[in-house]
Amino acid sequence: MDFLKEFSKQFTNVARTVSGAPKENPEAAKLNGDLKAARAALKELYARYGEACFALQEGKGNRDEAEALALRVRATLLQVEELTRRQEANRELKRCLNCGAVFPKEARFCSACGKKLPEEMPKPEPVEAGEYCPGCGAKRENGEARCPVCGAPFEPEAPAEEPPRPAPALEYAGPDVEEPDDTDVE
Repeated sequence: MDFLKEFSKQFTNVARTVSGAPKENPEAAKLNGDLKAARAALKELYARYGEACFALQEGKGNRDEAEALALRVRATLLQVEELTRRQEANRELKRCLNCGAVFPKEARFCSACGKKLPEEMPKPEPVEAGEYCPGCGAKRENGEARCPVCGAPFEPEAPAEEPPRPAPALEYAGPDVEEPDDTDVE
């Protein structure tokens, strides 16, 4: 019987611990998931860009493809930075403008470089859903193929096919030979 009482006490303590644990709010959970996905996408893009650059170095790559990947890397980096800022604002953290270190909102000075931290960080504006330019971040409005701000394609363009070239005319490149004359024949 003592075993059951002891088990009951342990079970109750565990239940209190679990129920009393702070829960992450849904917005923070979504930000964490989005940030994790963006970092994974960035890692994949870095790998693909590295392969494209190596192929170019070997003389086998497509320069347009590498440039399109570079634009996507830049856009994903901007997305990671924005999500990180939103996550910090959600957690009410401050970032040192001098060295980039992160501190609780109560901190007044950076312990890394000694500079004064900003008093209050502005809340980031919510980002509308939609497609954004991989080059400059401008929003795609009416399904344009290219960004109206910087001109970058919203989606990598397939390389244009070159029209078939006519076969070169065959010319005799041997020594000059005289044609036989019909009058000289006996």
